[in-house]
Amino acid sequence: MALLFVLLFVPSVQAQVTHYRVKLTPDFDHQLVKGEETIEFHHGPGEVEWRKQPGLLVSRITSRKSDVTVSDRGVSVRLRTNGIHRLHLQFTAAPARGLRWYPDHAGLDTAFYCEAWMVCDNTPGQRATLTLEVILPSASGMKAVGPGSLQKQWGDEVGEHFRFAQNDPVQTYLFSFAVARLRRTVQDKFILYTLDKGPHPAAMVGTADAYAFLRNKAGVDLIDSEYTEAFLPLPSGQEAAGLALMSDRYLGRLEREDNVAEMTHELAHQWWGVLVGIRSWSDFWLNEGMATFMTDAFLEQRSGRAAYDREIAMAREGMKELRAEGKDRPLHWEAWKDANEALGDIPYLKGTLFLDRLRTELGEENFWRGIALYTSRNARRFVDSKDFEYAMEKASGRDLKALFDEAVYH
Repeated sequence: MALLFVLLFVPSVQAQVTHYRVKLTPDFDHQLVKGEETIEFHHGPGEVEWRKQPGLLVSRITSRKSDVTVSDRGVSVRLRTNGIHRLHLQFTAAPARGLRWYPDHAGLDTAFYCEAWMVCDNTPGQRATLTLEVILPSASGMKAVGPGSLQKQWGDEVGEHFRFAQNDPVQTYLFSFAVARLRRTVQDKFILYTLDKGPHPAAMVGTADAYAFLRNKAGVDLIDSEYTEAFLPLPSGQEAAGLALMSDRYLGRLEREDNVAEMTHELAHQWWGVLVGIRSWSDFWLNEGMATFMTDAFLEQRSGRAAYDREIAMAREGMKELRAEGKDRPLHWEAWKDANEALGDIPYLKGTLFLDRLRTELGEENFWRGIALYTSRNARRFVDSKDFEYAMEKASGRDLKALFDEAVYH
């Protein structure tokens, strides 16, 4: 029933690193998450702010040597001194965008909006580490899945505890977890959580094949040594740190039809989204366009060029419809106010088409050399479209400013 969140600020010349230590107890009868949170951070005199959704209600808050203000959408602290500060909160979190409860006490999942179930800094220019502990009723038969790796599982008089650790800093929107009656299967570095007993060899093989392809194109290893896929009762498709949340219905298509698209897309985000993070929502296409294009490229290897061409043709048709509806915009777009506004089809479709065009203009060798350079050079860093442009110019030996101005910025 305790949630611990630690936030650490370092000087602006370095990446700001946050550590969250989280302990959550879901209340299935009332569809609430109960928690307690401690924020520990180093900062000088001034104001620090964290975000929350209105459905997260703070019931208790304490802090030494600082003034705290709680509003519907945030918690701010005015600090009087320099040094390490601690802020303690207790709260309950109701169903909200990013926190979804399954019918009939079957579980819950979270996606993208971690401010629904914890107080956090959700801007993309923040990285964090996380220890997440979820406590479930002992007799429920449920398991929790979370970001990073499962560090420890144990039972006591309080319930069944699941503790996950994400030890390398990632962005907070990559903190997602889920709870359901799941079976756990492990093979090499891959972990599957499914609603039945498994073992689901076709899903394991498909994931391993996609992993090998993406690793080869990226030219660099992932942050986490393990990768987890959870197939859940309700429709889902969300990347998290070392984790993908997908639906049980999709698992059937993955195995029976060799439909590897969704699995590959979420896996691709472990490189382009987790390992390499966008500096702001203005370049969301570097996450979604890259993951969609890399999925198409894997389909090309797996099923032939015709499969790739079909995906590109569908992207063109999608963009044609968006233009007809007056919804086109540049790939790099600075008008967003928050993550929700950055979503939509443009980053996926237009980003894919630009990468396909770049592949054609640069040629296979230069293009894939550029993808590997971009990914390896920016591992564990924040990026924007200029970083991608630099890598492609470096790999190809060409000045691409005119092309990027046309296709990315205008």
